[in-house]
Amino acid sequence: MRIAFTVLILATALAFAQQIEHAPTVAECQADQRLWLSRLEDNNDKLKDITTVTLAHWSSEMRSCEAVDPPNFQRYYNTRAEVTAEQYIRLSDFVDRHNLSGKFVEEDAAGQR
Repeated sequence: MRIAFTVLILATALAFAQQIEHAPTVAECQADQRLWLSRLEDNNDKLKDITTVTLAHWSSEMRSCEAVDPPNFQRYYNTRAEVTAEQYIRLSDFVDRHNLSGKFVEEDAAGQR
């Protein structure tokens, strides 16, 4: 499951990384970080319409912001961690909905990683 999650995150992040035309400004970074973190911490009420592709974009932008605004690195890092947690929850829910947990455990035990 960890591999599938990593592949999912990397694929969506790469798709958005190719679309970024310029580095965000410090003001954009700070505003987006505050807005997105508030949505992430709102018990998912404000996330119901946010797609996993959008979450990957948020993560990618926060990574860019770490370089653009080093004094606030920890805020961007923490927001990326919250995005990753939301993505993991969604992936875990998908695995459970489709009864794939047993298959994952079976393949992992067989050394398929």
